[in-house]
Amino acid sequence: MKRAQNGMVICCRVGGLLVGIDLAATQEINRQVEPTFVPLLQPHVRGLINLRGNLVTVLDLGQIVRGSTTTGGAQTRCVVVELGEEVVGLLVDAVGDVVDTAGRRREALPTHLPQDQQQWFSGMVQLERELLLLLDVAAVGRFGTAAAAGNAR
Repeated sequence: MKRAQNGMVICCRVGGLLVGIDLAATQEINRQVEPTFVPLLQPHVRGLINLRGNLVTVLDLGQIVRGSTTTGGAQTRCVVVELGEEVVGLLVDAVGDVVDTAGRRREALPTHLPQDQQQWFSGMVQLERELLLLLDVAAVGRFGTAAAAGNAR
């Protein structure tokens, strides 16, 4: 197996999954602010937030990777990531530690992970007590913003 090349990742809870979001792509982490509802969008697009004068599309990561809506709670956060020239918010159930994956072995995704979920992850890393799924931020961003743009026409 090859070594993880992501380096530093932010560990986030998405339902029962532990998901690693590349720290280099992360702009900031916000307490959940209620996105402004925009009609005719797919369920995984929760709406828009105004982030210091810029409109940011908020994607429900739970809806994308698990098919179930992220419910707002005290620990819910919006992880704001940069995707090229676009900024997108990823709604997660909770944010935990930053972990350095550079010295750990990146493993292939387990075969029991459904194919429709595998597309969102680039691999996994074994931590001391559980598996960390490495999020392919670009794949999530392409999916979420393409769906939002397609419905806005």
